[in-house]
Amino acid sequence: MTHEIDRKNAHSILSNKNSVIVHMARPASSDGIYLEKLQDYYARHRVFPSYAAIGRLVGLQSTSSVSAFLERLRTRGYIESFDRRLKPSRRFFERPLVQSRVAAGLPSAAYDAEPDGLSIDEFLVSRPSRTFLVQVKGESMTGAGLMPGDTLVVERANGATDGAIVVAVVDGAYTVKRLGRENRRFVLRPENKSYPVLRPDPLEIVGVVVGSFRKYK
Repeated sequence: MTHEIDRKNAHSILSNKNSVIVHMARPASSDGIYLEKLQDYYARHRVFPSYAAIGRLVGLQSTSSVSAFLERLRTRGYIESFDRRLKPSRRFFERPLVQSRVAAGLPSAAYDAEPDGLSIDEFLVSRPSRTFLVQVKGESMTGAGLMPGDTLVVERANGATDGAIVVAVVDGAYTVKRLGRENRRFVLRPENKSYPVLRPDPLEIVGVVVGSFRKYK
């Protein structure tokens, strides 16, 4: 597989046997480019740079230019001021959401308009106070698309409906399985025929899986 980046047009091209081409539109203004640099800096350092450092980062020569740029970001809802310090707003963490679905087989038509933003945290987490993350170990749920190393988004709950993917405690350890019924009792079913059905008694459910994600590099 080859991976090429056309930086001028911000197009990411993945080429393989079943090629998929995705065109990621970027804001036409320089502010969009500056914002991307600021987002990358924050992702690395988890803090905003000083005004002078922002100028060096985005290529603005004067403090007034930096101030004007930051004011435009504040007006558009990307940053906030707290105790005379800058901090990212919720919109700062939104990522471009391309409206056309990506074909996994034949190439699909590109969507070149500016995409809407999507906050991954908002998309996956509806009840922050009851949500935790857990990493998948083992291959018992590969049939459900949950691979070793995947991170599960779990909402704490004492019970779940038949068919839900749940995190339960078995022999003092967490396990993720699909909740099922067998002879009027609940059991934990794997999504891999190489693994047995678990029949703990009592069954202790910790939470329900509401999402998952993985990192490829």
